[in-house]
Amino acid sequence: MSVFVPLEPSRLNSPAPRSGQGTGDVPYLLVNPPVTDPTTPYHSIPYLVGAARAAGHGTYACVDANLDAFAHLSRPDRFGAAIDRARRLRAAIEAGPVPPTRHDEIRYRMTLAAEGLTPTSARDAIAVFKDPDLFYHPPTYAQAVAVMARWWDLIALEMPPGALDGFSMRAKSTVNLCSTADMSDPDVVASVARPFEGYLAEEFGARLRERPWGLVGLSVNYTSQLPVALRMARLIREALPDTVIVFGGTEVGDVVKYTEDRDRVWQVFQDADLIVPGEGETALIGILDAIRDGTDFDRIGGVMTRTRPDPLIAYGSVATLAGPAYDVWEWDRYWSPEPVILYSPTRGCYWNKCTFCDYGLNTDRPTSPSRERPVAAVLEDLREATRFGRTVYFAVDAMSPRYLRTLAAALAASPMEVRWSAELRLERTFPKRSVGELLAASGCVAVSFGYESGAQRILDLIDKGVQIANVPGVLTELARNGIAAQMMGFTGFPTESETEALATYEFLQDHEKLWTTAGIGVFNLTPGSIVAKDPDRFGIELLAPSASDDIKRYLPWRKAGTQEDCWPEAADPRIPQEYIASTRRVSFDRPFVGGIDSAHSLLYYARYGRELLPEAAPNEPPRVRLVEEPVLNLRFDSFDGLTGVDDLMTEVGRRSRQRLATTASAYDAWLEGAGSAGPGSCAVLVLAHGDIVQLPPGVDFSADSPLGRALRLMVTSQARI
Repeated sequence: MSVFVPLEPSRLNSPAPRSGQGTGDVPYLLVNPPVTDPTTPYHSIPYLVGAARAAGHGTYACVDANLDAFAHLSRPDRFGAAIDRARRLRAAIEAGPVPPTRHDEIRYRMTLAAEGLTPTSARDAIAVFKDPDLFYHPPTYAQAVAVMARWWDLIALEMPPGALDGFSMRAKSTVNLCSTADMSDPDVVASVARPFEGYLAEEFGARLRERPWGLVGLSVNYTSQLPVALRMARLIREALPDTVIVFGGTEVGDVVKYTEDRDRVWQVFQDADLIVPGEGETALIGILDAIRDGTDFDRIGGVMTRTRPDPLIAYGSVATLAGPAYDVWEWDRYWSPEPVILYSPTRGCYWNKCTFCDYGLNTDRPTSPSRERPVAAVLEDLREATRFGRTVYFAVDAMSPRYLRTLAAALAASPMEVRWSAELRLERTFPKRSVGELLAASGCVAVSFGYESGAQRILDLIDKGVQIANVPGVLTELARNGIAAQMMGFTGFPTESETEALATYEFLQDHEKLWTTAGIGVFNLTPGSIVAKDPDRFGIELLAPSASDDIKRYLPWRKAGTQEDCWPEAADPRIPQEYIASTRRVSFDRPFVGGIDSAHSLLYYARYGRELLPEAAPNEPPRVRLVEEPVLNLRFDSFDGLTGVDDLMTEVGRRSRQRLATTASAYDAWLEGAGSAGPGSCAVLVLAHGDIVQLPPGVDFSADSPLGRALRLMVTSQARI
């Protein structure tokens, strides 16, 4: 049940923006909402506080509500209650009609995640992530990751089906994050935030009541944060009716950029007074000044108000920007054995030509213009950062080769012992300039590359500025200096043939000794890309998205002269499974070890080098066992036939392609339809990471005998290939 208070019509429809209050020093609160990665904090709030503090605004607090919410849910009483709820729901579904509804079958699958856990499992898994010894022991680390995978299912039981996807959310499921109708519906937003309501009412509510905050800012940088951030804004408005509420961050910029109807933008952010769709430092200072001085917000650059819906997006100078304030966070609370700090020595992309790219603060280019901070200022920032941690991820689009060499040389000559990683371009000059040696001397342990494609024709269409023949030399230069290469690419670019798609994987297979991890996705067309702006050049016709999708994050398209429509896909059906498996050397993904650019991967590279993982003894057991693998007897004839999230996502895709409604209420009839379970019984093995294996009848897998253990090992091994 929603507890939203109806919003006053004057707040939604008022023609005039609110002015500042003239209150003197303005206390402000900045919030990082769920749901996102709890292993390390995003860097937006330290940059905002650093700038505001330098401008004289010194009364503030920062809340990592994402970290706090998961800490709240991990408490043994809370986690134990989640286990109990799952077991009660499982029993209720088993006692109900056969077949259950599709919704109940989806939920039934997820209830099995509770088996093999204890009330302390989540707390103990977090302790492993933070332990300087257990974290680096892969079998024990795997146990902690397994708990996380189970926990996600328990949290998802309280959300609309299909919404949660690890520490992220699907853009489209039974909640449509591409729909202003869903994102402006208080009941839909509340349904997504439901698992966090206890934290929001108790701990977050207490923070709101600490003082009469003049401003509360929600820093929303990932799509997965949007629904809970909107729910939090309503709670802030209820608790602090006179506070200025500001939304900012990359995701907020995307909603503004991809939503043509500005009235619908304000319906989404209905509890906000102001929206900052671009870089936030100067805007925040201007807003705080306006509140202090009692002046209009319309005068502030880069700020959206209801009477100024299209502010000029200004690109701030990073040369004169105050350094980030990393002291705003309690670093020992994050889920890593030591801090991993995000820092941006540059902003924007010096290349800025790739035809598929549509990122962040772009207007007429693929991304924002390149700006570089003087290296002397970078070193000073890093000296401050190393008070908190020695491991740094340079969060940049792409540094120019000249700037990279200058920065690396300065780091190599500095007494600071920084270990770092960054995303770079595949520069052909790396081998001839011995850049790998310089990077290693500066503390670089890993580099990620947008390699994109193994086919030169596709690279030329992308305007990547890379010759595929030069890439092995670049990777060899890094490998011989002990630097890991993380390779990123995609298939499905317009006009790409199946042979060219396979070449993207075959290049990695042919040079498997030169890279450590890889992630190959599927091309999605975004509205601001050069491809979308000039479709004829790429042999495509643009299609209208589903009518529900008025936040146009992605566009469907058709190959010119055909009836072959292309919609966003999770996988490329042309790619054999063995090709996909060849790029996955670690079974985990972000935010864990093996995930490209994850904090945990960076720490493992710093410890174990470019191999990422240490050599382990065969079948080495974990030092701490956090999760068991029980055999369960189910009261249905088959587990494999039960409706699952994959079936739901097939229905989401079908409705999108047929341009049917894809808002939350559109799935009610499908979810309440009859599932496929039949009466009877079957046995399943619940693997550590939550995967379920249906067992053949007549074999006692639960017996603690040599045969039982051998059969369990065989089934488990087959399930994990």
